[in-house]
Amino acid sequence: MDTIYFDTETSGLDPFKHRPTLFQIKRASDKTIRIFNPGKAKLGSSKKIKGIKELLESNLVVGHNLKFDLKFLKHHFNIEPSNIFDTYIAEILISGGQKARQKGAATLETVAQEYTGIQLKKDQNVRQSFNGQELNQEQIQYAAMDVAVLPEIHAKQRQQLKELGLEKVFATEMSCIPATVWLELSGTPIYLEGAKKLEQETKEKLESSRLTVLTILKEAGYRNLDLEGMPAVNLDSPAKLLKALKAIGLDLASTDESTLSTLKHPVGKALKEYRKHQKLLNTFLEKLPKHINPATGRIHANFNQYGTLAGRFSCSKPNLQQLPRDKNIRALFKGNNGSKIITADYSQIELRILAEVSKEPKFIELFNSGGDLHKLTASLVFNKPLDQVSKEERNIAKTINFGLSYGMGGGGLQSNLKDNGIEISSDDARKYIDTFFKSYPNVKRYLEEAGQSAVKYNEIRNIAGRLIKYRPATNESERAAILREGKNNPIQSLNADILKAAMGRLYHKLRPHSAKLINVVHDELVFEVPGEHAETVSRIVKEEMEAAGREYLKSLPVIAEVTVSDVWQK
Repeated sequence: MDTIYFDTETSGLDPFKHRPTLFQIKRASDKTIRIFNPGKAKLGSSKKIKGIKELLESNLVVGHNLKFDLKFLKHHFNIEPSNIFDTYIAEILISGGQKARQKGAATLETVAQEYTGIQLKKDQNVRQSFNGQELNQEQIQYAAMDVAVLPEIHAKQRQQLKELGLEKVFATEMSCIPATVWLELSGTPIYLEGAKKLEQETKEKLESSRLTVLTILKEAGYRNLDLEGMPAVNLDSPAKLLKALKAIGLDLASTDESTLSTLKHPVGKALKEYRKHQKLLNTFLEKLPKHINPATGRIHANFNQYGTLAGRFSCSKPNLQQLPRDKNIRALFKGNNGSKIITADYSQIELRILAEVSKEPKFIELFNSGGDLHKLTASLVFNKPLDQVSKEERNIAKTINFGLSYGMGGGGLQSNLKDNGIEISSDDARKYIDTFFKSYPNVKRYLEEAGQSAVKYNEIRNIAGRLIKYRPATNESERAAILREGKNNPIQSLNADILKAAMGRLYHKLRPHSAKLINVVHDELVFEVPGEHAETVSRIVKEEMEAAGREYLKSLPVIAEVTVSDVWQK
């Protein structure tokens, strides 16, 4: 097997609208860089395309940001390399995730300069000049250099990955790239007529909630009224809204969500309702239809598989991971032509990871017996038998269980519970948290040690070996942030590793079943499949997701919950 250094030039960024205009190929065993115009393949050079397909699918392919290149290869020529080394992902991994959050820190220009000392000339005019015609010397030099720098970068990154013990994590990342290509090319179906109807309904709710806020202000004594006798207040201006609230006797520092959550005056709840409808309308319902690709009639979002410090996916244009868990919103994503939507998510995966890493016996015993962890926590916190735990007490315990692994304190517990209609005092919040940690001493010890280690060494690893680095704290606020992230990042990042391992498995397993991967949301995978394949695919998805989890969690079962429906459900 040879190593192939590879890059493409294209006529644009959209594989459905644009085309590859150049392939640059260099074998490790050959000093020559070969430049090939794939556009000519449609005019009788299909034999060459078949040769390139065999070359790329039977050797190790090294490139920078390979997801981009592989989308064009798959869509236009059905070329699917799976043995790959992406120098872009490698660079972010080596940086401990730091370069995931630094714009331009992992571009080919930056990486080439760091590893080879060569300054690539990324002239925008030259980049956009590849149109399938004869190349001039400047274009040849530009194209060739993108491949010429790869061997040295590849060699040095391989060494660093080995020295840092990141080879296994990197292999997981590489297995996930073809799956991410599959995800982006699949696109997400959307019921456009339903979206328009929901948009109109939300506009009506927004107007109603606006009038509710203004009525409360008026009844509370606000005197600056408009010609219709309603308060003349721009609710979308934080400064003007704050002034209005102070005018009715509410001495607030701001109008942000956390402040409104602690406000006992009815205007706080009304404003949150107003903002909920406003966000739904402005962020999602008005924007989603604008992202429909005319070539496919689907939304093809950008999924960045190393989008955060901890290695989780991020999503943009549009952000399909931040859609509200509202059944009306999710119902807009429905299968086409009788196909089914399969939604699969890991059950309480972060709590299971916390059980594994902390070795907390009560957690492990509970998960192995199939019991209810939230009910157990409630019984311990409220000191009552399991069968006497109320629904509200279980909800409080659920918030505690999930929140404490994120470093949540008493104020956060109060705020989160209030958002769910449960009010407790600050003393009760502190008492509940203290009781939780007394009940689960291994959890307490693990979280404290993880946080302190992150602060001391400015880095931490999860049990898969993924490295997470922090910038040294320069003040107490930054130190507190590292302490908090150090507790959660090993858990959150392992969640990402498990999900990526599952995606890599499913990319291969589901190929015979015409399945499309249409969304990824932290611990959840969403597929669209022909109706006749739904039962088989749902079984495979469950099996492979759970098998991926078992690679990392050895003390307790990993459960994937799978739903088959006409729409995206959970």
